[in-house]
Amino acid sequence: MEIKVIQQTPRSITADVLAMPVFEGQDLSFELKELDAKLGGSLAEMKDKTELKGKTGELYLINTLGNLPVRYLAVFGLGKADKFGPDELRKSVGELARALSKKAFKNIAIWLGELPLAADVLAETAVGGALMGSYRFRKYFTSGNENGVIDEVKLALGDNADLSSASQGLIRGQIVAEAVCSARDLINEPSSNMTPTDLADFAQRLAESTGLGCQIFNESQLLEKGMGGVLGVGQGSCQAPKFIVLKYTGRDSDEIDLAYVGKAITFDSGGISLKPSDKMWEMKSDMSGGAAVITSMGAIAKLKPAVNIMGIVPATENMPSGCAIKPGDVLRMASGKTVEIHSTDAEGRLILADALDYACRQGAKQIVDIATLTGACSRVFGSACSGGFTNNDDFYAKVVSAAKQAGECIWQLPTFEEYREMIKSDVADIKNVGGAVAGASTAALFLEEFVQDTPWVHLDIAGTAYLDKDSGYRVKGGSGASVATLIRLAVNTAK
Repeated sequence: MEIKVIQQTPRSITADVLAMPVFEGQDLSFELKELDAKLGGSLAEMKDKTELKGKTGELYLINTLGNLPVRYLAVFGLGKADKFGPDELRKSVGELARALSKKAFKNIAIWLGELPLAADVLAETAVGGALMGSYRFRKYFTSGNENGVIDEVKLALGDNADLSSASQGLIRGQIVAEAVCSARDLINEPSSNMTPTDLADFAQRLAESTGLGCQIFNESQLLEKGMGGVLGVGQGSCQAPKFIVLKYTGRDSDEIDLAYVGKAITFDSGGISLKPSDKMWEMKSDMSGGAAVITSMGAIAKLKPAVNIMGIVPATENMPSGCAIKPGDVLRMASGKTVEIHSTDAEGRLILADALDYACRQGAKQIVDIATLTGACSRVFGSACSGGFTNNDDFYAKVVSAAKQAGECIWQLPTFEEYREMIKSDVADIKNVGGAVAGASTAALFLEEFVQDTPWVHLDIAGTAYLDKDSGYRVKGGSGASVATLIRLAVNTAK
């Protein structure tokens, strides 16, 4: 999709479709009235009859019958004006782009000239909505592969807009949206084609194309490092585990300002503690945290903020076999701590424990881990929000601020000391599950055991990583959750 910013009045724009926004409960804009006059006043009539409400997601498509330089005029709702902001625009443009792509329009223009946002924010937000909202995973379709692909989007601004600023916003928005869509591609791949080796190969290619540093540790190297968590989870699979480390150096220092740690279970059967068969196919998405870290690192390398970041992705499958770990086994982690296994389906925290310890040993000043960690978190929030946990309120506030700017929701859950008692083991330092209640919190407390005193935030994206329906710029399937947040946090940290 080619996207560009133009300065042009709506009446002179040429395209298959010209999309004009309208707020709920407000009159038509001057520009829309001008266009409507050439169409016989049908929009004004619809507005008077309250058929055109302007609610978010609302779309009216009118054939211009040659009365305008465009084939169709699309009127799309932005919702209430007093609640309007960047995320509302992103959602509305996402709905618009998806609807128009399904109708096989190839060239669309979106009028943004009168909206109350700075030119760079308008462009950055709208391009994100267009790219993310129209995303579809088409790789395995054998027919109709190109149907519904928008070739060109023009973002039209008013005469007084700062076109240079808008162009910079367009570049930023496109980089972020492409990273999100790249993460979606990784998540949506069948696990047979997204093994730990495949994921490591993707990371290596990304590093080569963006200038990131990259190290891939193999099974024998993990054994040398004593990473019992990664090795233990992976030992039931014929696919060898990989430990991926990406480095971005944005300032002249050996310090690591941020470490991003992403869980990458490329398929999670549950191991010996086998999951129910219902919807197990979705467990190809259990590497969503790792996908988020890898693709966000690629975007950060393109944006070039003055900050040093390390991305760490332990990658393995969790499979049942005669070689798999069993409930009751004890693993020794890279930190030296021992872990009693009560459920082999609580495997993500085991590989993250080794990765968090690695981040600390490398001297990371602050750590964010991202993981589809617990069904408990998805039962609390559904798909609307990710769970947040921390050992440092100041750092947590920075992560939440970045998420809000990125249009993503995080809500903090508690790590009470009473929950810590639930993961005490009778035979080892700690056990990997705390029981039937407070599962998201006990999982977070397990991870906290491996970050020492480093400021740390854990994001549980179990409910937000894989969606069952389209909504705004979020689409069915892999969502790319947290990618935009990680990118924004990197930029904010540099500032």
